[in-house]
Amino acid sequence: MLQRLRHHVGRLWYRYNRALATRPLPVKVVTSTVGLALGDVIAQLPLMYEGERWDVLRTLRFSSFGLVVHGPLSHVWYQFLDKHILATAPKSFRAVVAKTMMDQLLWAPVFTSVFFAYLKAAQGNWGDIIPEIRHKLWPTLKVNWLVWPAAHIFNFRFVPDSQRVLYVNIIALGYNAFLSSMAATKKVSDPLQVIARQRETQ
Repeated sequence: MLQRLRHHVGRLWYRYNRALATRPLPVKVVTSTVGLALGDVIAQLPLMYEGERWDVLRTLRFSSFGLVVHGPLSHVWYQFLDKHILATAPKSFRAVVAKTMMDQLLWAPVFTSVFFAYLKAAQGNWGDIIPEIRHKLWPTLKVNWLVWPAAHIFNFRFVPDSQRVLYVNIIALGYNAFLSSMAATKKVSDPLQVIARQRETQ
């Protein structure tokens, strides 16, 4: 049984990598879409446990961000870093630190702002975009910086270039659940309150 499972997993992994080699952008887009959908479902599980219905539209909006924004931009962003940051020694200590700093000081604020703007636009609430970013950007970044610097040091040092979007989406399952909860929360004074509420209802 275990051997058969390992065989099937190995075949799936081989097919994924073959598709990644031949059609990298579509594969990364699908990977991001699925990852964000799973993150939102995880975020909604405590609510469903309390008796609320699964908000399918919320999941569709959240996952569409992976389809339209996160998947394509992540593909381009990581290629940019690899091409322009110490390309002759991409796994060196200096390269890893430089890429991580670029990602966290440039990409993270832009990505988070675009994320909140996209979801408000998808809901048709265009007038709420700027207030949403002003209210939630800094609290979200504080949690981001607890997770992603260490994750990206490993990413840029050990993960193959082609599999970075997959790695990020695996690590991001929990973080995507947090993002989904932040986007759905109207008032947040402390982002850790969002995480605490999720744990209390589980």
